[in-house]
Amino acid sequence: MELEPGSHVGHYEIVRPLGHGGMSNVFLAHDCDGGADVVLKFPHQDLLGDVSAHERFRREVKIGQLLRHPHIQEVRELAYAGSNEYIVMEYIPGDSLRHVLRERQQRSADDFDFAINIGVQIGSALEYAHASHVAHRDLKPENVIVSPDGTAKVMDFGIALLKGARRVTWGPLSTQVGTPDYMAPEQIQGGRGDARTDIYALGMMLYEIVAHKLPYSGDNALSIMNQHVNVKPATLSTHRKETTPALEETIMKALRLKPQDRWPTMEAMVESLKNSESVDVDALRKEREAEPEGAVGAKAARLIPIPMNPVTAVVAFGVVAILVAIVLVFWLSGHGGR
Repeated sequence: MELEPGSHVGHYEIVRPLGHGGMSNVFLAHDCDGGADVVLKFPHQDLLGDVSAHERFRREVKIGQLLRHPHIQEVRELAYAGSNEYIVMEYIPGDSLRHVLRERQQRSADDFDFAINIGVQIGSALEYAHASHVAHRDLKPENVIVSPDGTAKVMDFGIALLKGARRVTWGPLSTQVGTPDYMAPEQIQGGRGDARTDIYALGMMLYEIVAHKLPYSGDNALSIMNQHVNVKPATLSTHRKETTPALEETIMKALRLKPQDRWPTMEAMVESLKNSESVDVDALRKEREAEPEGAVGAKAARLIPIPMNPVTAVVAFGVVAILVAIVLVFWLSGHGGR
């Protein structure tokens, strides 16, 4: 199906593309019946007919319609154009938090207030989602829209986990989900993730707002993922000496390597952001300093296992076998010529 500006899908007129991800293409459209702008989300054409992709797409709709919160993008309906299905969602004027952070390149005194404001809004949305037994699992600045008035809304529950739902996997999406810069250690090690995974990701985002950088960096995703698992993040005051102790310890607790050492709930983290005077800074600092290096007591040099789906594993094994065979042939040829 061709989707170009001016084309129609049902009673929606396509205005322009908004972006694309690993599973879908997203467009701004105008509702010719209702008169409002909306967002239409279509699965990639090459995924049509894939049963697992279809089930994951429908689960996103189910989760979206379950969640009704002022800081979560509203999912209106699952609609059809012939054999093609698409999701109709609320259009939110504004920019992604990623764009906002790029605009805020210069450090300023209001970074701290901005971090608290954004943290409380996103945290309240996820607190509500967690109470509905939904974990986002891919929280990052690209998945938060900030309106001109400063209202933040969480979007894209495409890989969210609904408690009790069976695992859904398909070729392009392995058992490992998330974005390396914001993935919790347990996700990297193949865990499904839960509310504590979202707490870690929010902590990463707030760390980035305050420090203007993430705690981990590297030449490739594997290097960054290993640091998430094995290396305690540097304190925020290392980058910003003026960081208040309460804000620093609130964020650093969210970034504990072991899930059980983080805030027990998103509600607890939000309350700490709201009420800095009630934060027991000394207790949190002692707890942080006592935390061992490495999520599973591993040395920093230890490589993490990367989960693979069966198809990927077979292909990888085949490639290794072919390479070994080629080396063996050349070695035998060299020895035979002597």
